[in-house]
Amino acid sequence: MWQRQFKKWFLAYQQAALVQQERRLILLSGELTWSIALVNSVIAQENSLCHIYSDHSLLANSMGLQSYRHQLGTESQYVIFADSQFNIDALAALSGTLVAGGVLFVLLPATTIADDNAFMQRFFQQLERMPSHVVIEQAQQLEQIELLLAQQCDVESNPVLSDASLSSPIAQLAYGCLTQEQVQAVEAICKVMQGHRNRPLVLTADRGRGKSSALAIACSQLVLAQQVSANSHKLHIVISAAHVKALTVFFKQLALSLPQAVQLANKVTYDGHLIEFLPIDQLIAEKVSASLVLVDEAAALPVYLLAQLLNQYHRLVFASTVHGYEGAGRGFSIKFQKIIAQRYPQWQKLHVNQPMRWREQDPLEKFIFELCLLNADLLSLPTVIEQEQTLLSSSALDWQLITTAELLANEALLQQVFSVLVIAHYQTKPSDLKLLLDNPNVYLHCVTRQQQIVAVALLIKEGQVSSDELLAVQQGRRRLPNQFIPQSLLVHCGQSQAFDFSYLRISRIAVHPECQQQGIGAFLLNKIASYALAQGVDFVGTSFGINEELAQFWCKADYKLVRLGFNQDAASGEHSALMLTAITAKSQLL
Repeated sequence: MWQRQFKKWFLAYQQAALVQQERRLILLSGELTWSIALVNSVIAQENSLCHIYSDHSLLANSMGLQSYRHQLGTESQYVIFADSQFNIDALAALSGTLVAGGVLFVLLPATTIADDNAFMQRFFQQLERMPSHVVIEQAQQLEQIELLLAQQCDVESNPVLSDASLSSPIAQLAYGCLTQEQVQAVEAICKVMQGHRNRPLVLTADRGRGKSSALAIACSQLVLAQQVSANSHKLHIVISAAHVKALTVFFKQLALSLPQAVQLANKVTYDGHLIEFLPIDQLIAEKVSASLVLVDEAAALPVYLLAQLLNQYHRLVFASTVHGYEGAGRGFSIKFQKIIAQRYPQWQKLHVNQPMRWREQDPLEKFIFELCLLNADLLSLPTVIEQEQTLLSSSALDWQLITTAELLANEALLQQVFSVLVIAHYQTKPSDLKLLLDNPNVYLHCVTRQQQIVAVALLIKEGQVSSDELLAVQQGRRRLPNQFIPQSLLVHCGQSQAFDFSYLRISRIAVHPECQQQGIGAFLLNKIASYALAQGVDFVGTSFGINEELAQFWCKADYKLVRLGFNQDAASGEHSALMLTAITAKSQLL
């Protein structure tokens, strides 16, 4: 009975979303078997346009739990999210695959609503502010579904909401594009191949703005233009990405724009012209003779690999999302674009704003952006510091320890803190916000100047474990959360007494871009050391991808290098360094 009622309501609910060209979220709160039964009443799990992210045996996962980033560049009608760990990075990424009329199902235990979990509290608070999204609780299913049906009847009788004219007709634009910005993107991509060499293009946008389609349309236009020109040279266009699955939209659009072309596996041929996918490591290892090299979802690839492409190819286009979904966080927008500007001052950049797969102010995009603070803007400082002033007086700075309760009670403060982390630290992700709000071992240290946040550090307390946990680590049976430093010292450095000490690990440290190189970072490290001494902590430590500039900063603050990793960091290409500074007498002796 209630399943039929739910299906009746859902079909009308989804149709309304489609008419308004938007995506929506349905949260099902109850036993997993109940939630799955409701979902199955409206969609089949084997639906090819359905992404399932689940760590429950009752719900088959359609991807590896760590491979959700491979879905970037694909499209879906439904996303079913049932993760006991609530991987917010995965939720944010997969929500971006939904097209207009798409629905994100979030399946949660009934107890979650009553939890004192700070991040989930914020999740429900944000959800309540957006009436387009729906929460259905198992304990009240009949009453809620009947109420939803009644509300739906009201909506259907409202001519403003039910009028199909809400979906405005699309004007005919050049190349079959759907927005004028996409036309500009196509022309900019074509210019990279047709214009001067060594003028790479960086094409950025939030998800759903048609970047992948623009790449495909540009490929078709280049091939067709070559056909009518006197030049008989055959084009070889290469497209790369973190995974070929991320190019689903690209190849789909290419088939539409170049219908006479033949696709075999990851190669498309048209009258002797070749467009093919090649992994980035192959592109680097082999000097491929390419007319043009395109990289889609570039931010999901390590920065050092992207930099190597700059050395080997002269006509390059890098397209990527820039709002936190990508694997390397802000590494692309901060680190790589700095590299490209240094090497090629005449590089081009184009940002696409207008969404295509959904309307502007889409409820789901708005919810994800606000929940994860992906739209947190960095505030400019009230006064500009004189350029010749290299160090700020410490009397102008204030240090404070900010609690989770203060952040939850003050959204503006939370946005200030997180915006500094996002802009100034290239690996900040939505999960860092969850860590900040939920982990009782995380401490937030801030530096303010004229009541404005100018520096932030996230610290994690480590070192105290039970004898059973210690034995499990020693025997290689477990990796403990929030114990990075002592585990590394024990396992990699052979320090058997590593867990006899207490630690504060600086997980993130970031200074407002307008205040860098002025001693604020050093000021914050001094305050952290004083705090650690007052708390009886033995060591303050940090781990990061090391380079000369960072090594000098940490060594100047009296941090010692105790371990250098063998492997390169996925985001920066740098080797991981573990550095410590001793706080107490016994730690100085060690």
